[in-house]
Amino acid sequence: MFLIHNSIDQAPLLAAAVVGACRGDGWDVPLQPRFLSVLFEKLLGFKADFETLEPTTPQAARDALPSLAQRLELIELMVSVEVISDPIPPWLSQLIERWAKELGVEDRSLVVARDLAQNAKEAAKVDFYRLNWIGALDQKQPDFQQKLERAGIKAWALTVEADREEAQRWDLLKNCPAGSIGRALWNFYQKRGFAFPGTPGAVNKAVARHDWVHVLADYDTTPMGEMEVLAFMASSSRVPGTTLGFIGTIGIYESGLLPSLVVPPGCHHSLSVPGGPERIADAIRRGKSCHQDPLMMDYFAIDSCPLDELRRAWGIPEKADIAMNSNSH
Repeated sequence: MFLIHNSIDQAPLLAAAVVGACRGDGWDVPLQPRFLSVLFEKLLGFKADFETLEPTTPQAARDALPSLAQRLELIELMVSVEVISDPIPPWLSQLIERWAKELGVEDRSLVVARDLAQNAKEAAKVDFYRLNWIGALDQKQPDFQQKLERAGIKAWALTVEADREEAQRWDLLKNCPAGSIGRALWNFYQKRGFAFPGTPGAVNKAVARHDWVHVLADYDTTPMGEMEVLAFMASSSRVPGTTLGFIGTIGIYESGLLPSLVVPPGCHHSLSVPGGPERIADAIRRGKSCHQDPLMMDYFAIDSCPLDELRRAWGIPEKADIAMNSNSH
Protein backbone atom coordinates (compact mmCIF):
# COMPACT_ATOMS: atom_id res chain seq x y z
CA MET A 1 0.00 0.00 0.00
CA PHE A 2 1.32 3.47 -0.79
CA LEU A 3 2.90 5.52 1.98
CA ILE A 4 3.61 2.43 4.08
CA HIS A 5 7.32 1.88 3.46
CA ASN A 6 8.21 5.55 3.15
CA SER A 7 9.54 7.82 5.87
CA ILE A 8 8.61 11.36 6.75
CA ASP A 9 11.96 12.46 5.37
CA GLN A 10 11.03 11.11 1.94
CA ALA A 11 7.65 12.88 1.83
CA PRO A 12 8.80 16.00 -0.10
CA LEU A 13 10.35 13.82 -2.81
CA LEU A 14 7.29 11.57 -3.07
CA ALA A 15 4.98 14.56 -3.34
CA ALA A 16 7.15 16.14 -6.02
CA ALA A 17 7.21 12.85 -7.90
CA VAL A 18 3.42 12.53 -7.96
CA VAL A 19 3.20 16.13 -9.16
CA GLY A 20 5.73 15.37 -11.90
CA ALA A 21 3.75 12.36 -13.11
CA CYS A 22 0.16 13.48 -12.60
CA ARG A 23 -0.25 17.25 -12.74
CA GLY A 24 0.91 18.05 -16.25
CA ASP A 25 -0.14 21.60 -17.14
CA GLY A 26 -2.81 21.38 -14.44
CA TRP A 27 -4.77 18.80 -12.48
CA ASP A 28 -7.48 17.08 -14.47
CA VAL A 29 -9.86 16.85 -11.49
CA PRO A 30 -9.94 19.09 -8.36
CA LEU A 31 -10.17 16.03 -6.12
CA GLN A 32 -6.68 14.88 -7.14
CA PRO A 33 -4.63 17.57 -5.33
CA ARG A 34 -7.10 17.56 -2.44
CA PHE A 35 -6.77 13.79 -2.01
CA LEU A 36 -2.98 13.98 -2.13
CA SER A 37 -2.81 16.87 0.31
CA VAL A 38 -4.83 14.94 2.88
CA LEU A 39 -2.87 11.69 2.48
CA PHE A 40 0.51 13.36 2.82
CA GLU A 41 -0.51 15.48 5.78
CA LYS A 42 -2.35 12.77 7.71
CA LEU A 43 0.02 9.87 6.98
CA LEU A 44 3.42 11.51 6.65
CA GLY A 45 2.95 14.82 8.42
CA PHE A 46 3.88 16.71 5.25
CA LYS A 47 1.87 19.78 4.31
CA ALA A 48 2.13 20.99 0.73
CA ASP A 49 0.20 22.94 -1.87
CA PHE A 50 -0.07 20.43 -4.70
CA GLU A 51 -1.15 23.20 -7.06
CA THR A 52 2.21 24.98 -6.82
CA LEU A 53 4.64 22.31 -5.59
CA GLU A 54 7.63 21.95 -7.92
CA PRO A 55 7.83 18.56 -9.67
CA THR A 56 10.80 16.23 -9.70
CA THR A 57 12.05 13.76 -12.30
CA PRO A 58 11.89 9.97 -12.55
CA GLN A 59 15.67 9.75 -12.26
CA ALA A 60 15.71 11.81 -9.06
CA ALA A 61 13.00 9.59 -7.60
CA ARG A 62 14.81 6.41 -8.60
CA ASP A 63 18.05 7.61 -7.04
CA ALA A 64 16.28 8.51 -3.79
CA LEU A 65 14.19 5.32 -3.57
CA PRO A 66 16.53 2.31 -3.67
CA SER A 67 13.82 -0.09 -2.53
CA LEU A 68 11.56 -1.62 -5.16
CA ALA A 69 8.76 -1.67 -2.56
CA GLN A 70 9.04 2.10 -2.18
CA ARG A 71 9.02 2.66 -5.94
CA LEU A 72 6.08 0.29 -6.37
CA GLU A 73 4.04 2.14 -3.77
CA LEU A 74 4.80 5.43 -5.49
CA ILE A 75 3.47 4.08 -8.80
CA GLU A 76 0.38 2.70 -7.04
CA LEU A 77 -0.25 6.15 -5.59
CA MET A 78 0.07 7.67 -9.05
CA VAL A 79 -2.41 5.14 -10.46
CA SER A 80 -4.89 5.90 -7.67
CA VAL A 81 -4.70 9.56 -8.72
CA GLU A 82 -5.08 8.55 -12.38
CA VAL A 83 -8.32 6.60 -11.93
CA ILE A 84 -10.01 9.58 -10.26
CA SER A 85 -10.20 11.09 -13.77
CA ASP A 86 -13.14 10.33 -16.04
CA PRO A 87 -12.09 9.87 -18.76
CA ILE A 88 -8.39 9.36 -18.17
CA PRO A 89 -6.50 11.90 -20.31
CA PRO A 90 -3.98 10.24 -22.68
CA TRP A 91 -1.19 12.49 -21.42
CA LEU A 92 -1.76 11.32 -17.83
CA SER A 93 -1.74 7.64 -18.73
CA GLN A 94 1.39 8.08 -20.84
CA LEU A 95 3.27 10.01 -18.15
CA ILE A 96 2.57 7.39 -15.49
CA GLU A 97 3.61 4.62 -17.87
CA ARG A 98 6.89 6.46 -18.49
CA TRP A 99 7.49 6.90 -14.77
CA ALA A 100 6.81 3.23 -14.14
CA LYS A 101 9.24 2.19 -16.86
CA GLU A 102 11.99 4.50 -15.58
CA LEU A 103 11.48 3.34 -12.00
CA GLY A 104 11.62 -0.30 -13.09
CA VAL A 105 8.07 -1.06 -11.94
CA GLU A 106 5.55 -3.27 -13.71
CA ASP A 107 2.49 -3.68 -11.54
CA ARG A 108 -0.98 -5.20 -11.82
CA SER A 109 -2.54 -1.79 -11.17
CA LEU A 110 -0.96 -0.53 -14.39
CA VAL A 111 -2.68 -3.30 -16.36
CA VAL A 112 -6.12 -2.20 -15.16
CA ALA A 113 -5.27 1.48 -15.61
CA ARG A 114 -4.24 0.83 -19.23
CA ASP A 115 -7.57 -0.88 -19.87
CA LEU A 116 -9.47 2.05 -18.39
CA ALA A 117 -7.42 4.65 -20.26
CA GLN A 118 -8.31 2.86 -23.50
CA ASN A 119 -11.99 2.65 -22.46
CA ALA A 120 -11.71 -1.14 -22.55
CA LYS A 121 -14.11 -1.53 -19.66
CA GLU A 122 -14.88 -5.23 -20.06
CA ALA A 123 -11.18 -6.04 -20.15
CA ALA A 124 -10.67 -3.82 -17.11
CA LYS A 125 -13.38 -5.68 -15.23
CA VAL A 126 -11.82 -9.07 -15.98
CA ASP A 127 -8.31 -7.86 -15.14
CA PHE A 128 -9.48 -6.19 -11.94
CA TYR A 129 -11.02 -9.35 -10.49
CA ARG A 130 -8.31 -11.63 -11.88
CA LEU A 131 -5.43 -9.59 -10.49
CA ASN A 132 -6.72 -8.30 -7.15
CA TRP A 133 -6.96 -10.09 -3.81
CA ILE A 134 -10.27 -11.72 -4.83
CA GLY A 135 -8.58 -13.47 -7.73
CA ALA A 136 -5.69 -14.53 -5.50
CA LEU A 137 -8.13 -16.25 -3.13
CA ASP A 138 -10.34 -17.65 -5.91
CA GLN A 139 -7.43 -19.38 -7.57
CA LYS A 140 -6.61 -21.25 -4.37
CA GLN A 141 -9.88 -23.18 -4.77
CA PRO A 142 -9.26 -26.50 -6.57
CA ASP A 143 -12.45 -26.30 -8.66
CA PHE A 144 -12.27 -22.63 -9.56
CA GLN A 145 -11.10 -23.02 -13.17
CA GLN A 146 -14.00 -25.37 -13.89
CA LYS A 147 -16.44 -22.84 -12.44
CA LEU A 148 -14.87 -20.10 -14.52
CA GLU A 149 -15.22 -22.18 -17.68
CA ARG A 150 -18.86 -22.98 -16.94
CA ALA A 151 -20.06 -19.61 -15.63
CA GLY A 152 -17.65 -17.07 -17.09
CA ILE A 153 -16.48 -13.90 -15.39
CA LYS A 154 -19.20 -14.03 -12.72
CA ALA A 155 -17.29 -16.83 -11.04
CA TRP A 156 -14.61 -14.38 -9.91
CA ALA A 157 -16.99 -12.70 -7.45
CA LEU A 158 -20.30 -14.56 -7.19
CA THR A 159 -21.56 -17.96 -6.10
CA VAL A 160 -22.40 -19.58 -9.44
CA GLU A 161 -23.22 -23.07 -8.17
CA ALA A 162 -25.16 -23.98 -5.04
CA ASP A 163 -23.07 -25.22 -2.14
CA ARG A 164 -25.36 -26.02 0.76
CA GLU A 165 -22.51 -27.02 3.05
CA GLU A 166 -20.81 -23.67 2.53
CA ALA A 167 -24.00 -21.68 3.06
CA GLN A 168 -24.76 -23.63 6.23
CA ARG A 169 -21.26 -22.95 7.55
CA TRP A 170 -22.00 -19.22 7.40
CA ASP A 171 -25.51 -19.56 8.78
CA LEU A 172 -24.23 -21.50 11.80
CA LEU A 173 -22.37 -18.38 12.90
CA LYS A 174 -25.66 -17.45 14.56
CA ASN A 175 -24.72 -19.93 17.28
CA CYS A 176 -21.56 -18.03 18.20
CA PRO A 177 -21.63 -16.15 21.53
CA ALA A 178 -23.00 -12.63 21.65
CA GLY A 179 -20.19 -10.14 21.17
CA SER A 180 -18.06 -12.58 19.18
CA ILE A 181 -16.77 -11.84 15.71
CA GLY A 182 -18.74 -14.77 14.28
CA ARG A 183 -22.05 -13.58 15.70
CA ALA A 184 -21.23 -10.02 14.58
CA LEU A 185 -20.65 -11.29 11.04
CA TRP A 186 -23.97 -13.18 11.07
CA ASN A 187 -25.74 -10.04 12.29
CA PHE A 188 -23.96 -8.05 9.57
CA TYR A 189 -25.52 -10.29 6.91
CA GLN A 190 -28.97 -10.34 8.52
CA LYS A 191 -29.12 -6.56 8.90
CA ARG A 192 -28.43 -6.04 5.20
CA GLY A 193 -30.44 -8.94 3.86
CA PHE A 194 -27.34 -10.52 2.30
CA ALA A 195 -27.46 -14.15 1.23
CA PHE A 196 -24.60 -16.34 2.45
CA PRO A 197 -21.78 -17.56 0.20
CA GLY A 198 -22.82 -20.89 -1.25
CA THR A 199 -26.21 -19.46 -2.22
CA PRO A 200 -26.43 -18.86 -6.00
CA GLY A 201 -26.20 -15.14 -6.74
CA ALA A 202 -24.56 -14.28 -3.42
CA VAL A 203 -20.93 -13.22 -3.28
CA ASN A 204 -18.51 -16.11 -3.27
CA LYS A 205 -16.36 -16.96 -0.28
CA ALA A 206 -13.36 -15.09 -1.67
CA VAL A 207 -15.26 -11.80 -1.77
CA ALA A 208 -16.90 -12.65 1.57
CA ARG A 209 -13.49 -12.80 3.24
CA HIS A 210 -13.52 -9.02 3.29
CA ASP A 211 -16.88 -8.99 5.11
CA TRP A 212 -15.04 -10.23 8.19
CA VAL A 213 -12.81 -7.16 7.84
CA HIS A 214 -15.88 -4.94 7.56
CA VAL A 215 -16.91 -6.25 10.97
CA LEU A 216 -13.43 -6.24 12.45
CA ALA A 217 -12.65 -2.65 11.41
CA ASP A 218 -16.26 -1.42 11.84
CA TYR A 219 -16.94 -0.17 8.32
CA ASP A 220 -20.36 -0.18 6.67
CA THR A 221 -21.24 -1.35 3.15
CA THR A 222 -22.01 2.15 1.88
CA PRO A 223 -19.78 3.40 -0.97
CA MET A 224 -17.61 5.23 1.55
CA GLY A 225 -17.54 2.19 3.83
CA GLU A 226 -16.37 -0.01 0.97
CA MET A 227 -13.57 2.42 0.14
CA GLU A 228 -12.59 2.59 3.80
CA VAL A 229 -12.46 -1.17 4.29
CA LEU A 230 -10.39 -1.66 1.12
CA ALA A 231 -8.01 1.11 2.20
CA PHE A 232 -7.70 -0.60 5.59
CA MET A 233 -7.00 -3.94 3.92
CA ALA A 234 -4.46 -2.47 1.51
CA SER A 235 -2.42 -1.05 4.37
CA SER A 236 -2.66 -4.14 6.61
CA SER A 237 -2.52 -7.11 4.22
CA ARG A 238 0.26 -8.48 2.05
CA VAL A 239 -2.01 -10.68 -0.05
CA PRO A 240 -1.27 -9.91 -3.72
CA GLY A 241 -3.62 -7.35 -5.20
CA THR A 242 -4.88 -5.68 -2.05
CA THR A 243 -3.80 -2.23 -3.21
CA LEU A 244 -5.38 -2.87 -6.60
CA GLY A 245 -8.56 -3.69 -4.70
CA PHE A 246 -8.53 -0.21 -3.18
CA ILE A 247 -7.63 1.47 -6.47
CA GLY A 248 -10.56 -0.34 -8.03
CA THR A 249 -12.97 1.10 -5.47
CA ILE A 250 -11.96 4.58 -6.65
CA GLY A 251 -12.79 3.54 -10.20
CA ILE A 252 -16.11 2.08 -9.07
CA TYR A 253 -17.30 4.61 -6.49
CA GLU A 254 -15.65 7.88 -7.54
CA SER A 255 -14.99 8.13 -11.28
CA GLY A 256 -17.37 5.34 -12.28
CA LEU A 257 -14.82 4.14 -14.83
CA LEU A 258 -14.69 0.55 -13.60
CA PRO A 259 -17.75 -1.70 -13.95
CA SER A 260 -18.34 -4.09 -11.06
CA LEU A 261 -19.71 -7.61 -10.81
CA VAL A 262 -21.24 -6.80 -7.43
CA VAL A 263 -22.01 -3.07 -7.26
CA PRO A 264 -24.84 -1.59 -9.37
CA PRO A 265 -23.72 1.27 -11.64
CA GLY A 266 -24.29 4.87 -10.62
CA CYS A 267 -22.29 5.20 -7.37
CA HIS A 268 -20.12 8.09 -8.50
CA HIS A 269 -18.27 10.86 -6.63
CA SER A 270 -18.32 9.03 -3.30
CA LEU A 271 -14.74 9.98 -2.45
CA SER A 272 -15.46 13.65 -3.21
CA VAL A 273 -17.91 14.03 -0.32
CA PRO A 274 -16.87 16.35 2.54
CA GLY A 275 -14.40 14.45 4.70
CA GLY A 276 -14.01 11.66 2.15
CA PRO A 277 -10.22 11.82 1.69
CA GLU A 278 -9.79 12.27 5.45
CA ARG A 279 -11.70 9.08 6.10
CA ILE A 280 -9.58 7.16 3.62
CA ALA A 281 -6.42 8.48 5.27
CA ASP A 282 -7.77 7.36 8.63
CA ALA A 283 -8.53 3.88 7.28
CA ILE A 284 -4.96 3.61 5.98
CA ARG A 285 -3.65 4.75 9.37
CA ARG A 286 -5.68 2.12 11.19
CA GLY A 287 -4.65 -0.61 8.75
CA LYS A 288 -0.98 0.26 9.21
CA SER A 289 -1.39 -0.29 12.95
CA CYS A 290 -2.96 -3.73 12.53
CA HIS A 291 -0.25 -6.34 13.07
CA GLN A 292 -2.30 -9.32 11.85
CA ASP A 293 -2.87 -9.77 8.12
CA PRO A 294 -6.69 -9.72 7.97
CA LEU A 295 -6.90 -11.58 4.66
CA MET A 296 -4.71 -14.47 5.82
CA MET A 297 -6.82 -15.33 8.86
CA ASP A 298 -9.12 -18.37 9.10
CA TYR A 299 -12.00 -16.56 10.76
CA PHE A 300 -14.06 -19.69 11.29
CA ALA A 301 -11.27 -20.93 13.57
CA ILE A 302 -11.72 -17.84 15.78
CA ASP A 303 -15.42 -17.17 15.23
CA SER A 304 -16.22 -17.39 18.96
CA CYS A 305 -13.53 -14.87 19.98
CA PRO A 306 -14.86 -11.60 21.41
CA LEU A 307 -14.70 -8.92 18.73
CA ASP A 308 -13.41 -6.23 21.07
CA GLU A 309 -10.61 -8.49 22.28
CA LEU A 310 -9.53 -9.24 18.71
CA ARG A 311 -9.35 -5.55 17.90
CA ARG A 312 -7.16 -4.93 20.92
CA ALA A 313 -4.97 -7.97 20.31
CA TRP A 314 -4.40 -7.01 16.68
CA GLY A 315 -3.59 -3.41 17.55
CA ILE A 316 -6.48 -1.81 15.64
CA PRO A 317 -6.95 1.75 16.95
CA GLU A 318 -10.20 3.62 17.27
CA LYS A 319 -11.43 5.61 14.31
CA ALA A 320 -10.69 9.30 14.10
CA ASP A 321 -13.62 11.57 14.89
CA ILE A 322 -14.30 12.28 11.21
CA ALA A 323 -14.72 8.58 10.53
CA MET A 324 -17.01 7.82 13.46
CA ASN A 325 -20.06 8.52 11.28
CA SER A 326 -19.01 5.85 8.79
CA ASN A 327 -22.56 4.63 8.35
CA SER A 328 -23.25 7.67 6.15
CA HIS A 329 -22.47 8.41 2.51
